[in-house]
Amino acid sequence: MPGQGGEPFGSIEDILSYLSSIETTVESEVERIANSLDAVTDRISASLRSAIGDSTWFPDTKPPPPPPSPAITRPVGYLEASSSWISRHRAITAAVVCFLGTGAFLIWRQRRAGRVKRRAKRAKNGQRTEIAVLAGPPSAPLTRSLSLDLERRGFVVYIPVNSLWEERLIQAESKADVHPLHLDVTSPSSLSSTIRKFTALLDPSNAPKYPLHLASFILLPQTPSPPSPQSISDLSADSWSDALTTHLLSPFTLLQAFLPLISSHKASILFLTPTNTPSLSPPSHGIENVIAGGMERYISTLRKEMSSPQTTNIVQFKLGAFDDASDRDAFKMAVALRHDKNTSDGSPDAVSPSTTEPSKVRGTPLRELHLAVFDAIVGKRRGTIYVGRGSRMYHSLGKFAPEGLVAWMLGLKTRREEKQKREGDEEK
Repeated sequence: MPGQGGEPFGSIEDILSYLSSIETTVESEVERIANSLDAVTDRISASLRSAIGDSTWFPDTKPPPPPPSPAITRPVGYLEASSSWISRHRAITAAVVCFLGTGAFLIWRQRRAGRVKRRAKRAKNGQRTEIAVLAGPPSAPLTRSLSLDLERRGFVVYIPVNSLWEERLIQAESKADVHPLHLDVTSPSSLSSTIRKFTALLDPSNAPKYPLHLASFILLPQTPSPPSPQSISDLSADSWSDALTTHLLSPFTLLQAFLPLISSHKASILFLTPTNTPSLSPPSHGIENVIAGGMERYISTLRKEMSSPQTTNIVQFKLGAFDDASDRDAFKMAVALRHDKNTSDGSPDAVSPSTTEPSKVRGTPLRELHLAVFDAIVGKRRGTIYVGRGSRMYHSLGKFAPEGLVAWMLGLKTRREEKQKREGDEEK
């Protein structure tokens, strides 16, 4: 076998040396070829990365995933929807429940109080023993309404009068337990004599078995209502003197005459005063505003001097607007009797301010006032009581509202009244 250079192998060692050299050569060639392939592969990869990076058609990011398919929900019932809404709005739900609950309780209490039968105490034989003095203008519809209601509930009602015309007005009702009581506040001697006779009527020695008892003195001052508003500069001294004497001095004198009898019988004193107009203190109503302020201070002072749980219950009713459907008959009767008086006397006399035609504004039923007055007489209600449409609202406006807002409201009311007056004149 030839060796390198075509010479034959001389020995086995030469053969092994030759094979070893072939192996080394093959390894070197294979390594060279592998290196060449790696270089080519690197160049191809770099070319592809450069081509892909510089291309404009290839998207930068992958497209968004498709939207999920809509979930199938079953319809929600009213109960479940309400429960869900309540759980999300707990504060609103609590406020609504409190408001509705309070309103329902007040309505229930009012209806329950209206269904309670209210009757004055009587003797065992059914004789009336409770007396109420209603000091108000006999021609006023409110005086008539209260006297008839108190008489129906078992009281003996006495209404102070100072003229034959007022006595005829009371007798026209034809009620056996509604009596006129002649009182002349301008004559101290006559007033004292009448009070002594009235005190003797209540003396237990005259009726030891069933004595009479003075339950309440109700003061309903006559409300001044001039034909047209007048400014303070237009009011004369005589106008002030007449108004203060009629609406303040006379009621105070009458109450002072009854005070000893009220204290001895522990009777209640009820003041019924209007509150809608005086609360706002409108201009051109000077007399009305002064009278209302004087009455307020008088009631406050009297409470501090007399009122206590063991003696006298002094209650002030602040009256709003009432339904006058039942008062038109009283107005017509008062006008008719006034006409008879003028005819018999031969002298013209204007209708009293308290007998002017009732307003057409619908207000609170008089039944609420009747129930409140009875509860105050028997001592179930004390302090200040607001009865009638607008009484509490007008009081709050006059006390807390800015004067500018009140003046703006009064301006709107004045313009509305002028417009209604013009429309009425055009219709005529």
